[in-house]
Amino acid sequence: MSRSMIDTRAARAARRSRRLARPLALRLLLGVCFVALQLLRITCCALLVLIEPVLRATLVPIAYLSFLVTLIFGFLIGDPRFPRWGMLGFSVGTLMLYWLFLGLMSLFMTLPPDHDCR
Repeated sequence: MSRSMIDTRAARAARRSRRLARPLALRLLLGVCFVALQLLRITCCALLVLIEPVLRATLVPIAYLSFLVTLIFGFLIGDPRFPRWGMLGFSVGTLMLYWLFLGLMSLFMTLPPDHDCR
Protein backbone atom coordinates (compact mmCIF):
# COMPACT_ATOMS: atom_id res chain seq x y z
CA MET A 1 0.00 0.00 0.00
CA SER A 2 1.15 3.43 -0.75
CA ARG A 3 1.52 6.22 1.72
CA SER A 4 -1.29 8.34 0.16
CA MET A 5 -3.75 5.45 0.39
CA ILE A 6 -3.05 5.03 4.12
CA ASP A 7 -3.52 8.79 4.62
CA THR A 8 -6.87 8.77 2.87
CA ARG A 9 -8.01 5.81 4.96
CA ALA A 10 -6.91 7.64 8.10
CA ALA A 11 -8.68 10.79 6.94
CA ARG A 12 -11.88 8.80 6.25
CA ALA A 13 -11.66 7.13 9.63
CA ALA A 14 -11.15 10.49 11.34
CA ARG A 15 -14.19 11.96 9.54
CA ARG A 16 -16.27 8.92 10.48
CA SER A 17 -15.25 9.15 14.14
CA ARG A 18 -16.08 12.87 14.20
CA ARG A 19 -19.46 12.10 12.66
CA LEU A 20 -20.16 9.43 15.27
CA ALA A 21 -18.81 11.56 18.13
CA ARG A 22 -21.22 14.42 17.42
CA PRO A 23 -24.38 12.39 17.98
CA LEU A 24 -22.81 10.85 21.07
CA ALA A 25 -22.13 14.30 22.52
CA LEU A 26 -25.63 15.40 21.55
CA ARG A 27 -27.12 12.29 23.15
CA LEU A 28 -25.13 12.91 26.31
CA LEU A 29 -26.30 16.52 26.41
CA LEU A 30 -29.92 15.47 25.92
CA GLY A 31 -29.54 12.81 28.61
CA VAL A 32 -28.12 15.34 31.06
CA CYS A 33 -30.95 17.77 30.27
CA PHE A 34 -33.54 15.01 30.77
CA VAL A 35 -32.06 14.02 34.13
CA ALA A 36 -31.91 17.68 35.22
CA LEU A 37 -35.57 18.21 34.29
CA GLN A 38 -36.59 15.06 36.16
CA LEU A 39 -34.69 16.21 39.25
CA LEU A 40 -36.39 19.60 39.04
CA ARG A 41 -39.79 17.92 38.66
CA ILE A 42 -39.18 15.63 41.63
CA THR A 43 -38.02 18.56 43.76
CA CYS A 44 -41.10 20.64 42.91
CA CYS A 45 -43.30 17.63 43.51
CA ALA A 46 -41.77 17.03 46.94
CA LEU A 47 -42.24 20.68 47.93
CA LEU A 48 -45.85 20.69 46.77
CA VAL A 49 -46.59 17.46 48.64
CA LEU A 50 -45.13 18.93 51.82
CA ILE A 51 -47.12 22.18 51.49
CA GLU A 52 -50.44 20.53 50.57
CA PRO A 53 -51.55 19.39 54.06
CA VAL A 54 -50.87 22.84 55.48
CA LEU A 55 -52.90 24.50 52.75
CA ARG A 56 -55.68 21.96 53.11
CA ALA A 57 -55.78 22.51 56.87
CA THR A 58 -56.04 26.28 56.44
CA LEU A 59 -57.86 27.08 53.20
CA VAL A 60 -60.67 24.53 53.35
CA PRO A 61 -61.78 25.39 56.93
CA ILE A 62 -61.49 29.12 56.19
CA ALA A 63 -63.74 28.66 53.15
CA TYR A 64 -66.24 26.57 55.12
CA LEU A 65 -66.37 28.87 58.14
CA SER A 66 -66.65 32.04 56.07
CA PHE A 67 -69.49 30.43 54.14
CA LEU A 68 -71.26 29.59 57.42
CA VAL A 69 -70.72 33.11 58.73
CA THR A 70 -72.12 34.47 55.48
CA LEU A 71 -75.19 32.26 55.76
CA ILE A 72 -75.82 33.17 59.40
CA PHE A 73 -75.06 36.89 59.44
CA GLY A 74 -75.77 37.76 55.82
CA PHE A 75 -78.90 35.81 55.05
CA LEU A 76 -80.48 34.40 58.25
CA ILE A 77 -80.01 37.35 60.61
CA GLY A 78 -80.02 39.81 57.74
CA ASP A 79 -77.65 42.45 59.13
CA PRO A 80 -77.70 45.25 56.53
CA ARG A 81 -74.12 46.31 57.32
CA PHE A 82 -72.68 42.80 56.80
CA PRO A 83 -70.82 42.45 53.48
CA ARG A 84 -72.60 39.25 52.43
CA TRP A 85 -71.50 39.12 48.82
CA GLY A 86 -67.90 39.98 49.67
CA MET A 87 -67.78 37.25 52.29
CA LEU A 88 -69.40 34.78 49.93
CA GLY A 89 -66.84 35.70 47.28
CA PHE A 90 -64.07 35.30 49.84
CA SER A 91 -65.21 31.79 50.77
CA VAL A 92 -65.51 30.73 47.13
CA GLY A 93 -62.14 32.35 46.39
CA THR A 94 -60.32 30.46 49.13
CA LEU A 95 -61.78 27.18 47.92
CA MET A 96 -60.80 28.03 44.34
CA LEU A 97 -57.29 28.88 45.52
CA TYR A 98 -57.00 25.39 46.99
CA TRP A 99 -58.30 23.88 43.73
CA LEU A 100 -55.72 25.87 41.77
CA PHE A 101 -53.04 24.47 44.05
CA LEU A 102 -54.28 20.94 43.33
CA GLY A 103 -54.18 21.78 39.63
CA LEU A 104 -50.57 22.90 40.00
CA MET A 105 -49.79 19.64 41.76
CA SER A 106 -51.36 17.69 38.93
CA LEU A 107 -48.96 19.31 36.47
CA PHE A 108 -46.01 17.71 38.25
CA MET A 109 -47.57 14.37 39.23
CA THR A 110 -50.66 12.23 38.83
CA LEU A 111 -53.08 12.57 41.73
CA PRO A 112 -55.21 9.56 42.65
CA PRO A 113 -58.91 9.93 41.80
CA ASP A 114 -59.98 9.79 45.46
CA HIS A 115 -57.47 12.43 46.61
CA ASP A 116 -60.09 14.68 48.18
CA CYS A 117 -62.14 11.82 49.63
CA ARG A 118 -59.53 10.71 52.15
